[in-house]
Amino acid sequence: MTFLRSAVIFDGLTRGEIFSRLFLWWFGPGFVALFFDLLFRSTVYRDPLVSFVGPVLTVAVVWHDARRAGLSNAPILAVVAGAIPLLGWLYYAYVRAPRTTPASATAPALPANRPGTLRRLLDPFASERVVLVTALSASECSDRLQRSKVSLLAPSSWFSLNRDRPVHGRVSVGGFALKRRHPMTREGLITQASGRYEDRLGSTLIHIRIGLSLFDRVFTILWLGFVAMSLLIFSGSGSVSLQERWMFPIFMVLIFALVYVLVRLIALNDDAFLYRFLLSRLEAQDVTEREPV
Repeated sequence: MTFLRSAVIFDGLTRGEIFSRLFLWWFGPGFVALFFDLLFRSTVYRDPLVSFVGPVLTVAVVWHDARRAGLSNAPILAVVAGAIPLLGWLYYAYVRAPRTTPASATAPALPANRPGTLRRLLDPFASERVVLVTALSASECSDRLQRSKVSLLAPSSWFSLNRDRPVHGRVSVGGFALKRRHPMTREGLITQASGRYEDRLGSTLIHIRIGLSLFDRVFTILWLGFVAMSLLIFSGSGSVSLQERWMFPIFMVLIFALVYVLVRLIALNDDAFLYRFLLSRLEAQDVTEREPV
């Protein structure tokens, strides 16, 4: 019920959640109409008027939500969101949710070994290692993390809001590997927090690494290796011109670089979110300076 309510009332939603809902309001009616056309008529013909249903619904939803939130320029925001897809939705998401993660003066300080912004953006091997300690047992830690993540085996969690289940990934008795939830974003190349538990005199030490997963690092290396091999193969081929030899490898590099940078921009501050999430959810303290990582 909360998920259905959040489709028209954006209170407490993140920017990504707001954007995803406007995406569904704009394109959803068209997809539904196309599905029924194929199902009952076996054709892809659509009445041009159907194309206006999505934008009109988007205008109505944004106007209703903006007016309810007390925004002074609700009509303008509604028209922009309905007339300019993508950019209009991003603009309304930023106006409606000024901060995805509210800043707090009492928020815990980030690890001293946190990589700089440029390294987090471009370096697939950039990571930070921390050690946390908590009075909870390893099983209690796993239970808390399990209740905080989306699970493929629990369909009810698929439609939960980010504030209720902000992470997804793997949780076991011995540790975890979690990533922050990003609506409409693929899982690959997203920052991951992986940890293992260690019992220590009535408390639990949690050794954590925050950065790209091993799979993502290997994938990046293999992809760059594939591009390098393509370059060697095309450069040694005498049947194509010099321009054509370079065109394919350069195109592959540009596509990969674009996807990599866009995804890493989305996940740029996920390390801070995951660190503070684990501190809060596991009632832990950072003891990195006293314990080997």
